[in-house]
Amino acid sequence: MSLALVNLSYLLASALFIYGLKGLTHPRTAVRGNLLGAVGMLLAVVATLIGNQIIGLQWVLLGLVIGAAIGALMAQRVEMTAMPQMVALLNGFGGAASFLVAGAELTEILHRHP
Repeated sequence: MSLALVNLSYLLASALFIYGLKGLTHPRTAVRGNLLGAVGMLLAVVATLIGNQIIGLQWVLLGLVIGAAIGALMAQRVEMTAMPQMVALLNGFGGAASFLVAGAELTEILHRHP
């Protein structure tokens, strides 16, 4: 993927994030806002992974299928009254993922510069 296409993807993802946040401000548009934000995140992740040749498209698609299956299962099984707890759990997973990425980067830096 060329640098111009990656940058265009990031620009489009940013616009989708902004419109997604705007949509989350009202209950009537919250579903659409959430969808726009999710599509923006998917676009940004795919552009990063493929544009920087981190992983191939088949792995992105596999992760998408697995994540969608887990999300669909959770959406069907979790009661609406338990939604705040589920959101807190998913935010915790996001924080744990950030921690692991930071740890991997720190390990790489320390190995590069002993």
